[in-house]
Amino acid sequence: MKKIVVLSLIVITALVVFGAISANAEEPQFKGIAYVQGHGGHIAVVDLASGEVARYVHNKPSDAITVSADGNMIYAFSLDGFSKEIDVKTGKQTEWQKFGKKHCGTAVAPDGMIWVSDMDDGKVYVYDPKTHKLADSFPVSKSICGISFSKDGKTAYISDMPGGFINILDVKTKKVTGKIEGVGNFIHRARIRPGTDELWQSEGTELKGGKPVGIGYTDAGGISGTVNIVDLKAKKIVDKVYIGGNVHDVDFTKDGKYAIVSTRQVPEMDDSALVVVDTTTKRIVKIYSACKKCHGALGVKISEKHEDAGKPFLCAVQVDWNRTSIPDSATEKTGK
Repeated sequence: MKKIVVLSLIVITALVVFGAISANAEEPQFKGIAYVQGHGGHIAVVDLASGEVARYVHNKPSDAITVSADGNMIYAFSLDGFSKEIDVKTGKQTEWQKFGKKHCGTAVAPDGMIWVSDMDDGKVYVYDPKTHKLADSFPVSKSICGISFSKDGKTAYISDMPGGFINILDVKTKKVTGKIEGVGNFIHRARIRPGTDELWQSEGTELKGGKPVGIGYTDAGGISGTVNIVDLKAKKIVDKVYIGGNVHDVDFTKDGKYAIVSTRQVPEMDDSALVVVDTTTKRIVKIYSACKKCHGALGVKISEKHEDAGKPFLCAVQVDWNRTSIPDSATEKTGK
């Protein structure tokens, strides 16, 4: 009986931290394929309809990823400053090529170029998908990650991780014109919610001794990871959603009604996950295992000597809402 009580408490605790999912709420059903970049040297591929997981192995710990508008190409950017292309139709991969220093976030600019943030030198590196090479680079601030563009394409919003602020850039001149201060303790990727002026900023809350540190973990007993909602017109946080774990990225359904949030270290689950949030109620309505489910099925264990100390760590997420099944080129599929 005692074991049952303890287990129940653990499950309840996890649900409370994850936003007290209502037992009466009907789970939303999605059709789309989520591509999730991680530190394990591969991209997880999650079928949001079935929960099935597959992956593309590229052999470099990475944070940043962009999927082309037609869904046929994946652009990966590694933690040691390299770039690679993966053809979704065939599964063929280019060789890694040196591109920057330590990549963190990406976004497609209005001119079709891919802006890639660098957390080592604070620069944006501009990748040309037509020439497959570096087209430009320019400084922004100390250590940057999230990149988002305004609807009119004239303004870019770039997150400074340790500074906890958002740089406002003029896209044409590539110059910083202002800042939004006090956005978080240690922030990562962010996206603007479709049809709104809300920037949903992932907040990892990496804290040690009460101070922000870039270690990828939240101290035991520390603050739960959140998504901080920034009103871009008012230039301030207007709300936040408590997710739990170490939150790293946000994507949205086309209509903006749901957010797909990637988080590390899901409480009590020893896993990384995709957490679905109703953007109106700010409640968590669904959770997908993005790492442990795949690792368990394949018998893949992470070495304690790995930089993430045996933990499955995911980072960026991008959903292709036009694709309804995992591409045949993805490998090592797990069951539903």
